[in-house]
Amino acid sequence: MQLSDAISARITELLEEHDWSNYKLSGQSAVPNSTVSNILLCKCKGCNICTLLNIARGFGISLPELFASELFAPENLDDDN
Repeated sequence: MQLSDAISARITELLEEHDWSNYKLSGQSAVPNSTVSNILLCKCKGCNICTLLNIARGFGISLPELFASELFAPENLDDDN
């Protein structure tokens, strides 16, 4: 799995847990809705860590909690982006 796919899947998991739309996350995180959509559609191959920090804060979690998923286990990620 590509890192962008794992990020998209993790944010989708959190959206479902919170019963939020992309738009709600955008409002909570101050990340533009277009950026949230691009991340979810894996169009954002080099996602900025500051953006991910704001998304984590929007969910009320830390950055380590955002990445606390088997999706990010080394064996689940491809070596190339």
